[in-house]
Amino acid sequence: MTTERGSVSVELVLLTPLLMVLVLFGVYAGRASEALIQVRHAADQAARAASKGSRSQIQTTAARVAERALQNSGASCTELLVETSIIQQGEDSAVFVLVKCTVKNNDLSLLVTDPRVVSASSLEVIDRWRVDT
Repeated sequence: MTTERGSVSVELVLLTPLLMVLVLFGVYAGRASEALIQVRHAADQAARAASKGSRSQIQTTAARVAERALQNSGASCTELLVETSIIQQGEDSAVFVLVKCTVKNNDLSLLVTDPRVVSASSLEVIDRWRVDT
C-alpha cells in the first residue's frame, strides 16, 4: 500500500492561484455592480437638479451634482463624463442626463482586464412654471 503524504500540499499549491483569481474576479464584479448603482443614482440626482435650475445653468448644474453624488457615495470612478441635453416633448421640455464612469481596477492588475465603463441616463421634465425660460 502506497502512502499519499504531501498530496494535500501539492493540491493546495496548484489550486491557490485559481482561488485567488476567483476572489479577484468577485471583487471586480462587485465593484462594477456597485458603480452601476451609484452612477444610476448620480444620473437621477443630476437630472432632477438640472430640471429645477435655469436653462443657462443646466450643463454645469448636472455635472456638479453628478460629481458630488458620486463622491459622497464613495464610487470607485477614475474618469467621469456627464452629458446633458434638453429634449422637447410636445409643449414641455425635459432634461436628459447621461453619466459615464470608468471603474477603477488598478489594484486588480492580476486579472488583466480592460477598464470597465458603466453608464446610466435619466430624463426629468422641466417644470415650466418654476424655471425661467
